[in-house]
This record gives sequence, C-alpha cells and structure tokens, in this order.
Amino acid sequence: MKHIFKLQNRFINFNIYALCLALVTMSCDLEEDVISFRSDNNFYSNQEELNRGLIATYSSLYDVMAVEWNVTELRSDNTFTNPDRSPESDAPRFTLDRLTVDTNNSINQEYYASCYKTIALANRILANLDVVEDQDLRNQYEGEARFMRALMHFNLTRLYGSTVIADRVLIGEEGFELSRRPVTEVYDFIIDDLNEAIILLPEVYDDSEFGRATGIAARTILGKVHLSSPTRDLEAAITQLEYVRDQSDRDLISNYDLLFQPGNEINSEVIFSVRYEQGLIGLGSPFPNFFAPLQSDGNVVFGNGDGLNVPTEDVSNSYVTDDQRKLSSMADSYIATNGTEIFNKHVTKYNSEFNALDDGDVDWPVTRFADVLLMLSEAYIDARGISEALIELNKVRERAGLTALTETDINSSFAFKLALENERRLEFAFENHRFFDLLRTNRALTVINEHFITEFAYNNPDNPDLDASPISDFQLLLPIPQREIDLNPNLAQNVGY
Repeated sequence: MKHIFKLQNRFINFNIYALCLALVTMSCDLEEDVISFRSDNNFYSNQEELNRGLIATYSSLYDVMAVEWNVTELRSDNTFTNPDRSPESDAPRFTLDRLTVDTNNSINQEYYASCYKTIALANRILANLDVVEDQDLRNQYEGEARFMRALMHFNLTRLYGSTVIADRVLIGEEGFELSRRPVTEVYDFIIDDLNEAIILLPEVYDDSEFGRATGIAARTILGKVHLSSPTRDLEAAITQLEYVRDQSDRDLISNYDLLFQPGNEINSEVIFSVRYEQGLIGLGSPFPNFFAPLQSDGNVVFGNGDGLNVPTEDVSNSYVTDDQRKLSSMADSYIATNGTEIFNKHVTKYNSEFNALDDGDVDWPVTRFADVLLMLSEAYIDARGISEALIELNKVRERAGLTALTETDINSSFAFKLALENERRLEFAFENHRFFDLLRTNRALTVINEHFITEFAYNNPDNPDLDASPISDFQLLLPIPQREIDLNPNLAQNVGY
C-alpha cells in the first residue's frame, strides 16, 4: 500500500478518512460564506484532534485540484475541451477554455470556494495551537497551516487580482464585511506567512509523512512568489531558490518518466504534491478519466474518458523528436478494441492501473526540483546574465535527452526568455504551470491570442460556433463569482465583468 501521511499515525482506515471529511464539513459552511466560519466554538480540544483537523486541511486540496486545471491549463495554449462534448451542458468549461467566462460560471465559483475552504481550515488550526503541548509539533502544525494559507492566497491573487485576505477565523457576520485588498498587500501577507513557515517547518520528514509541507516547500513557493509579485524581487527569489538547490536534499531524478510512475512518487525531485491512492477509499485521482479521450471505452484507462483537457496541436508539435518528456506526458493516439489507431490526443501523465472510475494512483506534483532550477534560470537572466542562466536551463534539458544550449544558440536576453518559456511549457505540461508562467512574464495576452488564431479547435469550419475571438487584458483575470458579491456587496467586481 502506498504510504500516504493522511493514513499514518494510527489513522490507517476508512473511518478516519470519513472523519476528516466530517471535519471539513463541520468546520466550514460554504453554503453561507466561503470565507467565514459560522461559530466561535473551539472545535479542537487536544493534539490528536488538531492533527486530524490538519489532515482535513490537506484533504481539502482534493477539491482545489479537481478544479484548478480548468482555470489554469485549460485557459492556456496547452489544452482545450473536446468540441464533441455538449457546448450547452458544458458551457462553464467551454467559456473558460475561450476566456469568455461570466460571473455566474459554476466552475469558477467552485474553485474560489475551494481555495477559501482550505484557508478557513488552516485558520482554524492556527486558532487552536494552544492544545499542542509539544513545542516542536506545535511549530510544525503552525508552519503547515501557514504554508497552506499562503499557497491558496497566492493562487487566488494570481487568478483574481486583488482579493480578500482571510487571516483569522471569522465569527458571525465578519465574513460579509471584508473587502478585497490591493495585490501588493496580498503579496506582503503571503510572504510573511511563508517566511514564518520556513522558520517553523522541518526541512524533511520520514517517508511515512511524505506529503506534508516542509521548509523546503515553503522556500520554493516563496521564490516563485518573489518572481510573481508586482515588485519582482529577483535577489530575494534567488536567495530562496539557491538555498533549495544547494542546501536541501532535493535533486533531479535521472528519468523523467519515473516521476509519474505509481509507487515512485516519494523521490528526490518532488518538493510538494497532492497525494492520491487507488482502492475505493476516497483517495483516488479522477484525472485519468477526466483527461482520457472521449468515448475511448477502456482502451486508455479503466472506464470511459471524458475528454475534458485535450492537448493542443501546438503543444504536441513543440516536442522535438529526442525529447523524452512527450511519451511521459501525452499521446497523439490510442489503439481501439478492434485494433484501429484512433488519432485523439490525450494527457497520459497521471495514468495508472486501477479498477474503478476516478480512482487513479498517481500524485499531482505542485512543485518539484526542476521548477527550482528553471525559476533560478528566469531570475539569473535579468540579474546575472545568460551564462549563469544557461547552466540551470541545461540541467533540465539534458535530463530530457536534449543537447545543451550555448550562448551561440541564444545571443540575447529576449531569445533566452523565449527558450525558457518553451522549456517550462514542456517540462511542466499539464501540471497547471503554463497559465501562471505566461501571467508572470506578461506574455499571456500575446500567446493566447496567437493560440486562438492558429489552433484548429478554434477555427474548425464545420463547427464555427466554437470559434474563439481575441481577448483583452481584463479577461486574463477571472471574475469574482457573482454569488460571493451577492453575499458580500463589499466585494467589488473586476473591471470588464
């Protein structure tokens, strides 16, 4: 059985998992308000209960990840939704795909609510730390909660712009009185939480606790926060990322394909991941079925596929022949029951052997060591020049089976940034990085509009109703869900919606 920390420490049974879900439900009422708790009663009375609450906080990431690819990968030039799905019944996904989402989009609402649910659960942990007598364990629990809270605020501010800072358990009507804070304030809050998490968290656990946030994970996310913030503090990012590169036990593994092999998720490259386990215990991954070709009848994974997140022609063609990452990430076709080759692109990165729908076994890596190297390369190009930036970029290329680039190949900062953009795209294809990367480098509008012009899925003469139109800057931000504004009129809507 895969070692998932959620099931360790005397909690290895389904009843405890059910209890974790109950904690989520009892701690946070999304039907009332995704930001506030509705009671001031202390829920946790001892250390064991607090740990269960923390496990519930990690478990809430299942809801976040089940939706996140819709608001990131699908809105990039990496994937689209199969046009054979019903544009009427699947309108929320088709409009996200084309960046024409409206304020009542149900998927957008679900993602927003799921992020704040995780934040609310983390705040409940932070409000009850006094029940932990062991100081080291108390520090760890605080660091884990701060890490989770920071990660969710980071994703929210990148996708929605200015957002509500939920920094405490909110009582009664407090949640209805909060307003969105400027992006700079949100980033300051995220940075403070991550700096505290770095101090409080251990840098490594034993394998039975793999999946918990570490100080190394906090440093890695903090490096990305510094690269993404309005101030773009390169030296602060370099400080954190160099520490992870030089002082941690993390490193690239030799074979890219092994990153996504069931049973090998505990490896030196993964820094933080959302863990899944098959076995009809509520811990299975839905992504193999979500991403397998529509009506593929068990020829790709157990059960049918949904065709929700289809690789584009462009991303498929971007892999050169020698790039070992493509076979580990996607396929251009599959073999049908009758032996016919069906040309239908699909994501394979999360596939595994399983025997029930939505019960896959492959973890979703949120960040890994390759991300550290390529973020360092991104920071170095502006802070130190091409020669240092190439060193980190080439480590990732060479692992993929590609030849190293030289300054003769790339003779300008702009050319280097385009090469790095492509490298990140292929290294992290279908891992929810691409849209965030394009936002961070101010390339999103250019790349996505070109994508809509050149990708056949948006220019099919037999299906003109699914064409895509050029987008404007405002469409790069998601709208605040209308339901949240109805609950709290202090939440101003993003411009353009």
